[in-house]
Parts: sequence; C-alpha cells; structure tokens
Amino acid sequence: MHGCLGCGEISKPCLKMYFEGSPPANQFLCRAYLCQGQLECPPAAGSVEDVEKAADYFLKAIEVAKREPSLHCLVFNASVLYVHTVRPSLQRGRSAHLVPSLRQVLQGLEELNDPDHDWRAQLMMQLLKCYIDAGEMEEAVMFAKATQQFVKSHTAHLFPELFSLLVSMFQIR
Repeated sequence: MHGCLGCGEISKPCLKMYFEGSPPANQFLCRAYLCQGQLECPPAAGSVEDVEKAADYFLKAIEVAKREPSLHCLVFNASVLYVHTVRPSLQRGRSAHLVPSLRQVLQGLEELNDPDHDWRAQLMMQLLKCYIDAGEMEEAVMFAKATQQFVKSHTAHLFPELFSLLVSMFQIR
C-alpha cells in the first residue's frame, strides 16, 4: 500500500481533515502535500490523470517550500518523490504529458540554486526526453543547449550520457 508510513487508511482521513481546516502555508502544509502526493501515487499503469493528480501535490509542496528559506530542503525532497511517482511514465511514448510538471520541478530547484548538480542534470536530461516525446523539437533544441551548458559547467562526468541522448534525439526525428 502506498502512503505515509504505509497507513493509507489512517492517513487519508487525517489529511482530509487537515486540508479542510485551511492550514497556514508552513512546513506542515508542505509535508501534508508530500504525504498526499504519495497517497495519490498511481499504479505503474496509472492513467495520465492519475499521475498528474499526484504530481500536483508535489508541485504545491514546492511552491510552499520555495517561500521560506528553512523549507528549501523540502523542494529537493518533493523533486525526489515526484520522480518516484512519475517514473513509470518516464519512457518513450508515455512521457509527453510530464513536460509542464517536470519543468516546474526543475524551475523550483533552479530558483533555489539547489547544490545537487547531478540530480538537476539528470532531471534536465529527463525533461529533454519528455520534450522529444511530446514532439516539441524547437523547445527540445533550446533546452538541449541549456542542458549542455549546465552539464559542461557543473557535471562534466555526465557529458557522455548527454551526448548519447543528443545523438539519439536527432536519430528519432
């Protein structure tokens, strides 16, 4: 069973009550969004709508966490939970719908200048694959340039992986 501490039957009504109480935008709201996103985690064959519903909670957590410096670490946590949730959709033919949400996750990490450059580079390469899957080749080319610059500046050891992705990108179309 998915969910916070593996207790979905307890977590769901507790979170529902918490959200109904109009909680303030603080760490508890952020953590509640992270729990709700995990509870909404669809099965591997989940629909696009199910994946997007779960992803929305992680995006809400990121928005709350970005506002308060003491919560910035939760932006990274939300990005990890997001990727865990959408992982079954991160494959050719299924990832096009992830462009908006993955772009927002990356934007949150970028705004805070998250120091885990490897993680950010990996997410950038995933977003590049999503652009390609969506057939957004102009966006893919522009984003490929930004990704190449980021990898070159911060994570040169990932350049072979990026190069391989770029080569395959031009073979697909």
